[in-house]
Amino acid sequence: MKKITLLLLTCASGLLTYGQAARKVVVEDETGSWCGYCPRGRTTAEAIEAQYPNAICIANHSGDTYENTYGKAIDAAVNTYGYPGGMVDRHLFSGSSVVMATNSWSSSTANHLATTAPLAVTISSTYNTSTRLLNVTVNANFVGAASGDMRISCVLVQDSMVNAADPQHNYMGNGCSSPDPSSPWYSSPCSITNYIQRDVSRKNLAPDWGTTGVIPASVTAGQNFSQSYSYTIPASGWTPKNVSIVAFVAKYTTAVTTRDIMNASRVYMGASNATSIFEHPELSSVVVKQNTPNPFKDITALQFRLNKTENVSIVVYNSFGQVVNELFNSQLIPGDHTFYWAGDRTDGTPVTPGVYYYTITTSEGQVSKPMVFVGQ
Repeated sequence: MKKITLLLLTCASGLLTYGQAARKVVVEDETGSWCGYCPRGRTTAEAIEAQYPNAICIANHSGDTYENTYGKAIDAAVNTYGYPGGMVDRHLFSGSSVVMATNSWSSSTANHLATTAPLAVTISSTYNTSTRLLNVTVNANFVGAASGDMRISCVLVQDSMVNAADPQHNYMGNGCSSPDPSSPWYSSPCSITNYIQRDVSRKNLAPDWGTTGVIPASVTAGQNFSQSYSYTIPASGWTPKNVSIVAFVAKYTTAVTTRDIMNASRVYMGASNATSIFEHPELSSVVVKQNTPNPFKDITALQFRLNKTENVSIVVYNSFGQVVNELFNSQLIPGDHTFYWAGDRTDGTPVTPGVYYYTITTSEGQVSKPMVFVGQ
């Protein structure tokens, strides 16, 4: 596509100040194929990811063939009292349980996304298709002070899993035990053999509640910590192209209601976002404005103010840290600049609707912001 730079009369603003990082929220769906109301959890999680670019949804299964020791341990510890139950950053929003009914997931996600975090979590990974060896490094980059028992988790999540031998129960279908004409599952059978399980947590490369001893009990702004993991992906039951890595740092205390996830990130297996998909502390060289319109279906404007002559790179990534389009990489003079993206890849083919990130890179670092492409 043609790249256009225009001089604007207005100034851009809105970077995060030092001591804050943009928050990504982890929504955990406690679920099972035996649960006839659990398709409601999947629908809710998909709506949240569509509405909130920084929401990361994963499904912890218990009592079915998708169950694993990690998901089972988390589910047992939080004492899910009704399925589907959901947690948002494992934060206690009200009452005595971190587990909430589906009608509270979206508002709680919005609530937590409005807050900031003292660190950014980034991921670097490599995957050898011959040996099936996955190597991952999780980085905790603190831009503010923090204290307590802070642990790193690295969860492998597989999307689009189908097992006809373990069909999804559905109470809400027409003729089922609790038919609900308002449900998107009303036209589905009571036992769905071709049900697609989404974002299933398969394995935590760390212990269930995270790796200890990496992050000290007291941290100051500017400190960075990392933990590396290796895992050979099994040849059976795993589809590498559908596997992503969700890494997060969480507090650990004796009370399960205070084991909040502090911040998180997500990439496809073998990809990296260690230098892209997170808000950088304020840079003096550039001030980046949110794209407009957002969401968009045809074209959107990416605006920023450059405070000195710089070599500037503008790259669009998908939500898993993969490069979609390289819009610009050359020197620019100080002033206000606008570039346009029309929802296309570098080769001109259209992207699918979803959440994307544009990253402005200068000699001082990078600033990334999310944008939502709804399709034409």
